[in-house]
Amino acid sequence: MNYSRAAIKEHKRLNEYTETRFCEMSKICRDEIEVLTEYEELICRVTVILGSCPPREVADRSVRDLLADIFDFLYVSRRLILEGYATTAFPLLRRAFECISLINYFILSPNKATEWDGGKQISNVEIRKYLDSHPMGESEKSMKDSYAFFSRATHPNRGYIPDRFLGEGNRSVLGAIGVPDPRVIAGYIYRLLELWFWFVVLISHYYRDMLHSADKTYINDYMKVAKKAKGVGEELIKNKRKLWERQHNERINSASKK
Repeated sequence: MNYSRAAIKEHKRLNEYTETRFCEMSKICRDEIEVLTEYEELICRVTVILGSCPPREVADRSVRDLLADIFDFLYVSRRLILEGYATTAFPLLRRAFECISLINYFILSPNKATEWDGGKQISNVEIRKYLDSHPMGESEKSMKDSYAFFSRATHPNRGYIPDRFLGEGNRSVLGAIGVPDPRVIAGYIYRLLELWFWFVVLISHYYRDMLHSADKTYINDYMKVAKKAKGVGEELIKNKRKLWERQHNERINSASKK
């Protein structure tokens, strides 16, 4: 066997696997993708408005930088999940979670943004405790659970490393060759929706006066997307079995057309 030639052939297939998974999951997660896209468009809208208005203070400038950082990480995460690289999205989702936490912290305590802008490191523990004590904050338990989830999946813990069975029946295991369980993907998408929901509500509230002044329809459009996101998230949890059936049916239909 010419191993060099076989390796080159397999390497060329990596993009094919990715495209196949993306097409499959895009059909299965149509409703979820629609909401995620609408959230992305809302942040693009906010960015266009902010681009014409200079920051009011250090906290404002810090929030703008974090906004762009979060968007990039969430945007890329969606693509990775749909392309069959779901586990590789965990470090990105954790980064987004920590940055969203910072935005929440800075909105409620602007002086902390000044310290952070000066180079001070702020731990997520400090943020969680503060937000839990503030009436407009977040539950420490809920944030701690989310942080622990993203941390476990970010580090190489056995439970989050997929079994590839290389040499145990499988001769090729790289890239998105494996068929993902749609119920697992549903869990990733749900986490992504949660982060978008939290992120956009904070941004919409923080810049509410500026957004309303520049674009009278923004708030109504945001409320519609938030309502849709809540409904889609609830259905996602309820209907994991239906997701599996949708994937199964898509494969049958695709096979019958060949």
